[in-house]
Amino acid sequence: MLSYCYDVTEVYLYTITIAQQKGGVGKTTSAANLGAAIAAGGRRVLLVDCDPQGSLTLALGFDPLEVEETAGDAMLAGGALPVQQTAVDNLFLCPAARTLADAEFLLAPKVGREKFLARSLEKLAANTSFDYVLLDTPPSLGLLTINCLAAARDLLVPVTPALLGAAGMRDLIATVEEVRQGINPHLRLTGVFFTFADPRTIAGRRTETEIREDLGDLVFNTTISRRIAHEYAAQAGLPAAIAEPQSLAAQEYAALTQEVLQRVQQP
Repeated sequence: MLSYCYDVTEVYLYTITIAQQKGGVGKTTSAANLGAAIAAGGRRVLLVDCDPQGSLTLALGFDPLEVEETAGDAMLAGGALPVQQTAVDNLFLCPAARTLADAEFLLAPKVGREKFLARSLEKLAANTSFDYVLLDTPPSLGLLTINCLAAARDLLVPVTPALLGAAGMRDLIATVEEVRQGINPHLRLTGVFFTFADPRTIAGRRTETEIREDLGDLVFNTTISRRIAHEYAAQAGLPAAIAEPQSLAAQEYAALTQEVLQRVQQP
């Protein structure tokens, strides 16, 4: 069975998946900003866009319509993931395009279809060194998301303090247990964090309190609030952590990054 990490000679890729089956919860924004904040600390980080919509690719200044090769192409060919340097030092991207949806369809009938991404990461580790790999998943529990869960050691789950966001999180947690039992026993639900929080709403505060009481220490202390800086940064093709480093948006993700790095366990 493939392990959660990819150790070839002295090359090590520590892989973290960011997933949530509900869309609009800030998953891609979180992947971009966590990756950028880790890279700002001098670590080499690879962001892998596994969503056919290509939102992470677009947020980092690349046009998904011009992408020639995606993770899906590498998975189908049995090769290493394609990697591009971003405008941020130490931050790299495996881009996505609409064709990634075709890859999910083509992988469906194949034996071991849940582990094709893990194999492409293994091939990548043979030639390239990264300190962290962050996988951004589609807003679904389809085969691409399952591949991301099968390839990861740690799972981070963004959730909005709202009824539908909480429901999506609970469905994902159930899927994680199935993946752990049948595909990747090393997968760990490392933490849940709130996004798009608005402390002015009673319903939002109540939902956040209920989830914190339910999940306890699994919930990160840092809460990501809704900030316009993320919109401006996306238009510039950069994460807010880089485009607006003094903004509250960047400060929140800097704090969350520190919590994440304290929880993940690099050998």
